[in-house]
Amino acid sequence: MKKKVNKEFEKRYKKWKKRTGEIKEQLKKKDYVLTVRQTGDPVLSNGDQERQVLTRRYWVVCSLEEIPEYIEYMKKSFWEHEEGLSEEEIENYPFEKKRWGRHYDLVIEPISKELEESYLDGVERGFFETQRMIRDHDLN
Repeated sequence: MKKKVNKEFEKRYKKWKKRTGEIKEQLKKKDYVLTVRQTGDPVLSNGDQERQVLTRRYWVVCSLEEIPEYIEYMKKSFWEHEEGLSEEEIENYPFEKKRWGRHYDLVIEPISKELEESYLDGVERGFFETQRMIRDHDLN
């Protein structure tokens, strides 16, 4: 009896381990492109535009695992400094010289061919329109 239970467990465990590996692989695949928008922070720069980062838009190719990092960037201000500084110089960088900014927008889009086709199929079938209707109904 124990041998049968052990074999069944080993079989389930082997399947589980394989699936876990596939999930980890999926989380690490660089299948998404993020459009990130940033602007200067008028509060931490005390309104001085010379102490604010430039408003810009940039793109990052990333994995599902990396997306939360960019969402966290939207929750707080950041600062920049000139290039070529050592870790100690960065750590002791004077507050008055920091250029402050905020990430204020993030758009996540598929970059892999498979996800792009799935997205376009969803558009054609009205999937997103239906989801918006459900969301709007739930909000009311």
